[in-house]
This record gives sequence, structure tokens and C-alpha cells, in this order.
Amino acid sequence: MRNAPERDLMTSLFRRQHLTNGYTDPALAMQMADHLLRDLQAQPPQEGMQRMALARGLLRQALLLNPFDSALRGVVASLCAGQRASEVYMRWLCAVRDVLDSGPAVYMGDVLQRTTALEKDDEKLLHGALYGDSPAYRFTCAGILWEIGNGAFFEQAARAFVQTPEGGIAAPFFAWGALSMNRPELCRELLSLAVPGPVSLHVSAELALREGHREQGIALLRDALQAEPALFFLVYRLVETLRGAPPAGFESVARGRSVSVALYTWNKFDVTLDTLRSLVHSDIGNASITLLNNGSDAFSPRQLEDAAREAACGRPVDFIHLPVNVGAPAARNWLWQLPAMRQADYVAYLDDDVLLPEGWLRMYMQSLDEYPQAAVVGPKVVNPGSIASVQYVLRNFYKAGNKLIRFTNNAPLFWDMGQYDYRSPCLSVMGCCHLFNRRLCDRLGVPQFDVRFSPSQVDDIEHDIQVWNAGGRVLYDGRVCVVHRQDTGRKAPLSEAGWGHVWGNHMKMEAKFSGERLKELKQTVEDCGFSHFTAALQTVAPLLSREARGELAAMTGGAG
Repeated sequence: MRNAPERDLMTSLFRRQHLTNGYTDPALAMQMADHLLRDLQAQPPQEGMQRMALARGLLRQALLLNPFDSALRGVVASLCAGQRASEVYMRWLCAVRDVLDSGPAVYMGDVLQRTTALEKDDEKLLHGALYGDSPAYRFTCAGILWEIGNGAFFEQAARAFVQTPEGGIAAPFFAWGALSMNRPELCRELLSLAVPGPVSLHVSAELALREGHREQGIALLRDALQAEPALFFLVYRLVETLRGAPPAGFESVARGRSVSVALYTWNKFDVTLDTLRSLVHSDIGNASITLLNNGSDAFSPRQLEDAAREAACGRPVDFIHLPVNVGAPAARNWLWQLPAMRQADYVAYLDDDVLLPEGWLRMYMQSLDEYPQAAVVGPKVVNPGSIASVQYVLRNFYKAGNKLIRFTNNAPLFWDMGQYDYRSPCLSVMGCCHLFNRRLCDRLGVPQFDVRFSPSQVDDIEHDIQVWNAGGRVLYDGRVCVVHRQDTGRKAPLSEAGWGHVWGNHMKMEAKFSGERLKELKQTVEDCGFSHFTAALQTVAPLLSREARGELAAMTGGAG
């Protein structure tokens, strides 16, 4: 059923955007809050209260990630004087102000301008993080080291920073970095120095869950959400945790259903073998494996087969060798029409440069069982490196109309702070590791991948739109974290010809659908997402205090 249209489109847009972002980048959060607070007196009373509530929440969250900005600190303190935040947040804010308000005024815009030139120089960033002229500058340099995946330098910077008078303010953020490095002992060490607040509660919850303390994790997630209800994504995290652990083994979820896994490569010999090793060491039961050699000329078919059989450790692998590179869309279509693929209940496509978690396939199959309208499910994608940084998560329409398609950001925030570790319907997921419900796709008549987007670019996004267009759903499963090696976060800029190809394919995609149909699809996706969030909020509401429920209702328009 379609939700009743909201009268305040700005509030609706920013609310959806914030939910997609998880932690919204502080600069964007401040910009959204500024728009919400303009002409507030001219709004009808209910819309005005929703705008004010959402703006307050966005600004409070912005300060959690950007506590060194003097102007933002002053604005949040002023707002909290008129409408108190939670007791946990107020204690955190008072502790931050006690340390920072006596120092010189700092404006993070100035700091960011100074650090932009350092983003490709790890050594200069480390020097800035260790010896910069202000805590804000040192904190920002440390954050960029995380973004670019230099875990060793990030750890060095974090250890030095937490020994300073301002160290407790940054420690919760640094503790998240330690958890993204899979360093629980370092995470605990940094947390012991942290000024308590919503972020420290959140990272403590995730640390407890990783160590198997489910009840403690649930209590801490609840406390984090109550401490800052603007962290909407914690509603999803609570729901996922309440559902319990994923299936323990492939057979427990497969129940006799068949899976075919297909990957395709072009001139990536060693990287493809790494992907194959990762695949066969994951829990895929008796799934068949097919490797399509898409016209590679850097090695012979025999070389690839011999090395792949060794990498597969005795698992059978079927090979297809094409004389030319037909591109990703045609390669997927070719694989889809193979007899083994046509007989499978599920078909998974992998790029040749991914590293998979052990339980990816059983979690995907569980998700497709629990969301029966979903025809395809895809992962959270992170960059390679010693510290995880986000490369690609779920995407939705930002704008859609006549020959106009704009998407939400593929990586709203590079720092992986658990904000994308949940499941939700969305417009599109990344195609480097996705699983299709073959039977549902056939029943809906989902078209094949469009070869006009060869060799690649937007082909998987357009196909996801076609899934929605056919009446299916696309599901994001952030429990599955895939390392995608194509983009390390520092990929060289595309040439003019490269950008021409990207934008040319984008224009082709825009022209495939009427403006009216795009608007309808956008509304359908948004309705589905809002209904999903409402159901999640209804599930967790009984766990929350009356104050937290009221704040969430004010910010979300009464959802749940």
C-alpha cells in the first residue's frame, strides 16, 4: 500500500537522505539543517515542529563527528539550552566544551582546506596528525589516513592523539577505526580513554556483538539510540541483532535448492585466482562454479585453466573461453543462458577482483527467503587496505524525471562505523557480488543486461531499475562485507574519453524510461523503504524510553 504523500517534501527528502547516509557527513548535515531552519515561522505548525526536530538531530549528530568546530559547538549548545538532548548527550557535550571552549576558535572549513592538498601523501598526513598546530588539524589528518586505508599510520596517529588533553574527545572515533582494522584489543584500549557519549556506546555495542555477547550488545545499541535518536540506522541494527545470528551452515538455509556461481575475467590473472580461492574457501555447499574468460590476451586459456584448477583446491570449475571481450553485460547474459544456470534456483555473479566473507552465500539466501519480493541481493563493499573504508553501499533515486536520473551517493561516508551493517530494500546494489533469485526473475520477466552499456558502467544499476520496473525488489545486505580491489580509494582520475563513456551510458539509461515511469518507480522505492523503516521502528519502540520514542516520532513524522 502506498504511504500518504507528505506535505513537506524538504523534510521527507532530508530524512531519507540521512537514513541512507547512516552518519551524515557533518558539512552536509549542517547544510541540511540550515535549509530546514529557514523561514521556519512560515511553515504550518506540524511541519515546523518536524523541521526543527530533524534540524536539531542533524546538528547534534554532526557535532559527534566534528566536535572541534567552535561554531557548530556553539549552535548545538544553544539548541540544547532550549530543548535538552538526552542526559548522555548533555554530559558528553559538557565534557567536550570543558576541554575545547577555553581554546582558540576553530572552523573546520578552514582546516579541511588546509588538509585537502595532503590527501595523496601519507607521510605528510602522518606528520600533520602527529605535529599539526591544532587538535582539529591533527584529528582531520588522522581521519584522512583512515579514509585512504593506511591502518599503520592511522594507529600511530590515534595512539599519539589520545595522550593529549583532547584525546578523550577523539577516542570514540579512533576506537571505531580500530574495530575497522579488526583490532578489538586496540578498540578497548582507546575506549577506556574516551569521553562517554553516543558514539562510544555504539562502538561498545558492536565490540560486544563481535565477541559473542548478544544481550549486552542489544542493551548498548538501545542505549546508543536513546542517547542520540538522530542515529536512525541504529533502529535497523537493533532489529538485525534481535533477529539473532545468521544461519550457521549452507545446508541449513539451502534446503535442497541449487546455486550456480559465475565469474568473468579479462586479463586479470593473479587477481582472478585470488577471487577463486576466496570463493572456494567460503561456505558455498555444492554450488557449481563457472569461469568465463572474456577474451583475455595476457595469458593463454591453458594457463588460466591450470592455475584456476590449482586455486580451486579440487572443486570442479567449468570454463568458457571467448575469442574477444564482449563486455560485462553480454558476459552475464551468456552465463545466464547456460544449461546449468537455467536449471539453478539462484545465480550469483562475481567480479574477478573481490574477496568474500565466509558466510556470504548463506546470508544472501536467508535474505531472499525473508524478503520474498526481492529478486536480487547485494553487499556492503569496502576498499582494500589495512583499515576498512567504504566503497559502495545501497543507492536510491535522488532525482528522477524526464531524461533525468540522479542517484544518492555510492559511499556517503568513507569511514566504516557500522552505519551500513543492516538489510533494507533499495533501488540498486553493487554488481561485484550479487545473488539473483532465478525463478522469481523468470516469473517477473526481468530483462537481460543491456549490451548497449558494454563494456561496463551503469549496466548493473540499469538492470536493478528493470527489476523494480518488472515488479520485483532489490535488497541491500550490509551483513555481507566484500572487499573490491578495483578501486582502492585513490584510483587515478578518468580520462576525458573515460568520462565520456560513463556519461554516454548514463544518458542512454535516462532515455530508456519515460519521465512519468521514473517518477512512479522513485515513489515505489521510497514507499517501500519508508514502510521497511516504519516496521523496524515498531519492532524496537518497546525497548526505548518514552523520551527517545518521542524524539524519533518528531524527527520521522510519527513513523512507528
